[in-house]
Amino acid sequence: MAAASTALVVTTLSVEGLAYVNLDSLLQGAARFYALLVLPVSLIVVCLIVAALPRIVTINLAVFAGLLVVAEAGAWMLTPARPVMRGEPQTTGAASFYVRAPVVGYVMAPSAVARHRRTVGDTQIYDVTYRTDEWGRRETPTKTGAARASFLLFFGDSNTFGEGLSQTETLPYYAGERATAWRPYNYGVSGYGPAQLLALARSGRLRQEVPEPDGYALFFLIPAHVGRVVGSSTVSTGWGRHFPYYEMDDRGDLLAKGDFAHGRPFTTLAYFFWTKSNLTTYFGVELPLRATAHDYWLTARIFKESGRLLAEQLHLRGFAVILGQVYNDAQRRVIQELREALAREEVASLDYTRLFDARDPRYRLSEFDYHNSAEVNRIIATRLVTDLGIAR
Repeated sequence: MAAASTALVVTTLSVEGLAYVNLDSLLQGAARFYALLVLPVSLIVVCLIVAALPRIVTINLAVFAGLLVVAEAGAWMLTPARPVMRGEPQTTGAASFYVRAPVVGYVMAPSAVARHRRTVGDTQIYDVTYRTDEWGRRETPTKTGAARASFLLFFGDSNTFGEGLSQTETLPYYAGERATAWRPYNYGVSGYGPAQLLALARSGRLRQEVPEPDGYALFFLIPAHVGRVVGSSTVSTGWGRHFPYYEMDDRGDLLAKGDFAHGRPFTTLAYFFWTKSNLTTYFGVELPLRATAHDYWLTARIFKESGRLLAEQLHLRGFAVILGQVYNDAQRRVIQELREALAREEVASLDYTRLFDARDPRYRLSEFDYHNSAEVNRIIATRLVTDLGIAR
């Protein structure tokens, strides 16, 4: 059996190549992947254990495996049912609101209009409309009047984008309302992280997208962004498996390694199987278990390099990272580590985590959706333009 399994694995890798071993291959043809690789490799491991280890050890391992199966079944039965959240943006003017894109993973369709109606069970959380411009940025309306001679570039994820909010409830919109000489641009995309900012900065495309001669670039950071940089088990096996994957050498130089699915295929595959465990779901265990000093340094280096590249393309008056959302002590510790890492890299940060109590329901979309509310965006924008000295 071991010989037959080995022959099957060797033949598969000879025909398909080692590049076949990645999460995309599994998701695109699960039955084939399991039949050609997962099952035979598992049989090889079992045969090696039986042949190489003493009988008593083999018996103990078999008992442990049986107990693990029982524990998995128990965790499945004990895991409480979670409210089912439904609803993705439905577009007119494009086949899909999110479009697969090289390097960054996906982008928003340009010149699209999308209705986003989200429900939890029978409860509607929001029903809003999104509009994108010709560059795939969310449109940010501004009032007519004084000329807006400078830019405010906002980068980030769904909190920057304004998920669940109208065009006139986003952070860029409120900033533009309070700084009438500045034109706001919303580069936020749901699910993004710092790596997309670096990829965008490296593309050099901002020169043609931003006509104003000078201004500020700002990134709205949340604790979860560290996991998006390092490719946590939740991110790299889900919406972020094609996100940019960066490593850093001992000198702090950033190295582009493709995406999480192909740049580190075995780690991402291992993470995938980890996320399928009922036990890990029940206890809420994500890998890596915690961010390391290296992870914070990597995140800070990504911001430093992004700021440098943006300054080469645009006349920046400043680049800053907004620290703006924490829900518990663990997240506050992450923000503290990030703030210190940014300071060591001489990247400016604006800590707004104490401007409001994120546990107050007024400051999030609903009890089920923890995205920033319009009120939070208004509070942050007011403080931001004051700190930048650009109010009115």
